[in-house]
Amino acid sequence: MSDAAKRLLTDSTFASAPASRDNAQAKVATSHAPLDMMLASGGDERIWPDPVTRRNRYGAPAAPAPQEIWFSSSTASAITERGYAAARDAFDALSQDGADLTRWFDDIRARIAAQFGVPGVKVVLTASGAEAEFAALAVAKALFDRPIANIVVAPDEIGGGVALAATGAHFAAAAAFEPNVEKGAPIAGWEKGDAVMRRVEIRDANGRLRPAAEIDRAAGVAVADALRTGRAALLHLLDASRTGRGGPSRAIAREISRTAGGRALVLVDACQLRCAADQIRADLADGFLVMVTGSKFAGGPPFCGALLIPPDKAKKLRGLSLPAGLAAYAARRDWPQSFEGAFEAASFAPANLGMGLRWTAALAEIEAYAQIPAPLREEIAMRFAESARRCVAGNADLDFLDAESWRLGGKPATIFPILTHQGDPAQARLIYESLRASTGVFDSAELARICHVGQPVTVAGRAALQLCFSMPQANFVAERVATGLDIDAAFLPLRWNMELLFRKWGALAKRIGVNGGLSLAASKN
Repeated sequence: MSDAAKRLLTDSTFASAPASRDNAQAKVATSHAPLDMMLASGGDERIWPDPVTRRNRYGAPAAPAPQEIWFSSSTASAITERGYAAARDAFDALSQDGADLTRWFDDIRARIAAQFGVPGVKVVLTASGAEAEFAALAVAKALFDRPIANIVVAPDEIGGGVALAATGAHFAAAAAFEPNVEKGAPIAGWEKGDAVMRRVEIRDANGRLRPAAEIDRAAGVAVADALRTGRAALLHLLDASRTGRGGPSRAIAREISRTAGGRALVLVDACQLRCAADQIRADLADGFLVMVTGSKFAGGPPFCGALLIPPDKAKKLRGLSLPAGLAAYAARRDWPQSFEGAFEAASFAPANLGMGLRWTAALAEIEAYAQIPAPLREEIAMRFAESARRCVAGNADLDFLDAESWRLGGKPATIFPILTHQGDPAQARLIYESLRASTGVFDSAELARICHVGQPVTVAGRAALQLCFSMPQANFVAERVATGLDIDAAFLPLRWNMELLFRKWGALAKRIGVNGGLSLAASKN
């Protein structure tokens, strides 16, 4: 291991984290404070822990919080106990003399490729999905000797930073390796106007979902307009937004790729990771770039992303050169060794250890999920979807954002956008924060339990909270089935947690309804 890496692992800053106020969690945090702080490193302010609550912006601590209810994987979840154990083992191994960082990062890439890749795929590790956008833009710039139109699908439903990242600009005021950057300014080495963003919406002005054929036509028109103006097209194919919806179709994406004369590149946004692994492999076989993360459906800690580059594109990237400004976001070992020549600037950090540990945690859940027989995976997901439908139907103050949102294309959905009182945005934010409160809202010990859902997504002026299914939940049920329990008994604790969440949610909705506005005092925890 390099001396710099050793200093990161042994720095007294990481060993001096204050104890958590929660006694159960304090024992874990005190025992592994350096690991906890490392898990919160190598990202921007969104994952930096608050000095008082010891939680990040998403309300998640660095250590496991199994006593809380987590249905928030469209946004972020706490690290699981399985993931934490895997990260701890890796952390301990890296702390030993002779630890090989290069081999460790190569192994992480190999494990991702084993789950989702095809022979010859190249895996670029990124701190988050937005940073994966930078990596994809760098690849597109290397492949096309012309300006780029980056065609983003439903940008309002995939994350606040994407619109700026798609143009090669800083999307926040801080970055993984630079605490101060100018939000909106181009990354050094990329000129303003080299990449422009074009939008394709999946909903109309009233928030209704557009027909798939209409989305396909809009994508085709956007690509044609880009080519007509002399730009190459980087077309996003959104597999699943934060409301679980996507577009355009893969059929039209293949057709566009085939007919664009080598001037269009398809980028699959699978950052929610809610499609089958076989679908990602098929996308790569079609020559599409694919972005994934380990922090959404996979249930890993926030800020672990990756860009998968198909073999036919990777072979054309021999002359890839990354701009100096990308050093604020990327480290040398994020990219495969075959791209070593891309790092001309000496300012690139050697490695992002925090991101590697977060991916290690996520892969522990991904690999366990892959071992569940497909019929059992679907049965668990169906029961989750049916439980969600019943819980919403049983509460007059709640409704799904989209009709029949518990089933998509004949299969159970894994994200359920839910409106409270027709979706008033301020009320949705208040309920979101109050669900995470353990004091100051209810006297009931049951309703004081902290509950997490996906953060509000605003669609045509209405804000929906997201109830989410995730790999760790499937793994939990499958492990109970493996002990000999039938599926009903194995699923029961998950159903109880969901019902408790909706009792708290319903009580909050009623209190707001009775008061006629925003009079509920939420207490953050």
